Amino acid sequence: MKLKDKVALITGGGRGIGKAIAMAYAREGAKLALCARTGSELEQTVNEIQALKAECKGWSCDVSLEEPVQDFVASVMKVFGKIDVLVNNAGVMTRPVPIAELEVKKWDYTIAVNLRGPFLVTRAVLPIMMKQKSGSIINVSSSIGRSAYANFIAYATSKWGLEGFTQTLAAEVRSHNIRANTVEPGYVATKLTGYTGSKPESVTDLFVYLASDEAKGVTGKMLSSSGWKTK
Repeated sequence: MKLKDKVALITGGGRGIGKAIAMAYAREGAKLALCARTGSELEQTVNEIQALKAECKGWSCDVSLEEPVQDFVASVMKVFGKIDVLVNNAGVMTRPVPIAELEVKKWDYTIAVNLRGPFLVTRAVLPIMMKQKSGSIINVSSSIGRSAYANFIAYATSKWGLEGFTQTLAAEVRSHNIRANTVEPGYVATKLTGYTGSKPESVTDLFVYLASDEAKGVTGKMLSSSGWKTK
């Protein structure tokens, strides 16, 4: 029970990696606050977690919108009274095309969810963690956020930006005993990959580690689900 009584907020928690993290956290004793845009998937996940005898509640929220994010975090506090772990997992990826063919609205959409979203949610959660003088923020990155891949300009920019965001955040909140790290999960079978790749459950160990007290002092790191134990 590495996460006993910790409250974890996970965005994009209705399916894929977010759901797998939530289930793993529940098995380790955490209490879960989840958000997603697809209500049916979110409800199913909440029911599955509650079946594990873990506390869990879900909210519909578009993380790219300021007011809904603020309302969501306020609701989490009303229910749980604290937030120990934040996993910024919600993400989108449009069909890969050359930059000259990328529609501006798809660029804006990708940046809004993948980069503006983590900023908005983190900004809303930080005052809570600062008051607690503790917290772990885990941002889900991608190999496309660390190497160049042609035709993924919007997604790549959002994830490269998330890496920079996390590094700066880690430096800024270190004195408040708050940690911030990124995880590159690898090629995982989710909606973004057409459900090809490794099972989402195969990458959760690193997320449990970063949320736990075992990772005390680990901050500003860019970790990958494969080989992270050697870091």
